[in-house]
Amino acid sequence: MKKYILTLGLAAVTSISFVSCEDSLDRQPFANQAPSDVFSNPAGFDNAMRGVYSGFTGIDNQMYGTYLGGDANILADVLSDNLIIAQNGRQTKKTMHEWIYSGNNTSFLYADAYKVMNRANAILDNTGNLSDGPFKSNITGEALASRAIAAFSLVKTYAKIPTQSADANASLGVAIQTTSDAFSLPTRATVAENYTAIIADLELAKTLINADNGVGRFNLNTVNAFLSRVYLYNGDMQNCITAANAVSSSVTTRDRFVSIWKDENSPAQEGVLSRLVLTTDDGVNIGTQYSQTSPTTGVRSEYAVDFDFYNLYQNSDIRKIAYFSTSVFGGDNYNHIAKYFGKGNNTDNTVDAKVIRMAEVMLNKAEAYADPSVGNDAAALVALDAVRSQRYTGFVSGNETGNGLKAAIALERRLELAFEGHRFYDLKRTAQDIVRSATNGEFADGTGTPAVGTLLTAGSFKFELPIPQGALDANPNMVQNPGY
Repeated sequence: MKKYILTLGLAAVTSISFVSCEDSLDRQPFANQAPSDVFSNPAGFDNAMRGVYSGFTGIDNQMYGTYLGGDANILADVLSDNLIIAQNGRQTKKTMHEWIYSGNNTSFLYADAYKVMNRANAILDNTGNLSDGPFKSNITGEALASRAIAAFSLVKTYAKIPTQSADANASLGVAIQTTSDAFSLPTRATVAENYTAIIADLELAKTLINADNGVGRFNLNTVNAFLSRVYLYNGDMQNCITAANAVSSSVTTRDRFVSIWKDENSPAQEGVLSRLVLTTDDGVNIGTQYSQTSPTTGVRSEYAVDFDFYNLYQNSDIRKIAYFSTSVFGGDNYNHIAKYFGKGNNTDNTVDAKVIRMAEVMLNKAEAYADPSVGNDAAALVALDAVRSQRYTGFVSGNETGNGLKAAIALERRLELAFEGHRFYDLKRTAQDIVRSATNGEFADGTGTPAVGTLLTAGSFKFELPIPQGALDANPNMVQNPGY
């Protein structure tokens, strides 16, 4: 075991790892340096921060599409009703799609998120080595934001969401980790304690982080955007609005919308508040989660868009062009997910990960304004139409109010944020059933093999994924979720 275990640490204790420390550490940006060397100067901290971002993308795993480089995107749709498994595909995540969970098939997100948290904590544990000033403030802000974003990934997946039920806040959350101590054996906090810690990190981060850190790193807009999301999940609608209003950007215009999924726009044009850079050289292909393309056989989908969901997109909706591609594979016609086909005209499934976008921020704000606790339908409609007006040809507002407005916001959220890691959590936090067609299959005309699981009722214990068995084995203070 090398002495620079700081890059893995908690992944071996609170979390779970299926590779040796030697194998994993040898791929880290600062693997050949001791902690005392890494954190002795600003360049070392910068390198350590790159290690945090590589953890988010999965680049250091030499894997296809891990964490924010793919897994976190597709999981929310595999678990819900936006996708259907293709029988001619590789059958990846099949058991997840069928809601057949075990402590061994839900570990990937858990391990990746704790790895990021541990790397961020290693930075935060050593910022005392830096002189006060802009560099120290910014690197601290980046690390705090990273820890919070990773913690949020965990608690919304492996625990209840505050708005989900009356007992959610007092129920089991996840372990709060604020140290890189590899021998820490934390207990699970409550959901309320998790959200308090996440919000505290983000609120502090926004006072420290730079307004612009360049493409591939978090910035002030990233933090405020995530605050709008976290406050929405926490049921704090006024603070959601405040955070959303603090984001300085605009929704991607219709004429540039297709191009943002090909990485052809500048950040100022694309309405993407945070983009993590993925390249083929790193072996991370975000679109491989959905399909693979061959010049001889065409696009082979692992998951195709659900037939009923596909038909919710109007022909005047630019997203129908940006998100889907219809073609034949193996003699059958499929509506493929084209959102991550590749940069430019490439079909290698490699595009940068769009971590959070202005369109979501506006939809967060619209939902918050329409909530009875705020009750400002006029402001909600303005925020909703900021998105809708940039998606449809000849758009005319529906001028919805009341329940009609709430339904319109929910629909637009589903259409806009498809395949970006939202659907399962949106159904979960609003206490809705997951309902799939018992007759529609994976082909473009709706025929084919229907989903095995067609109903997951709100309140089912399966809305909280099981804690991985490796984490339970490694930490005697950890307990499993109810039902498993």
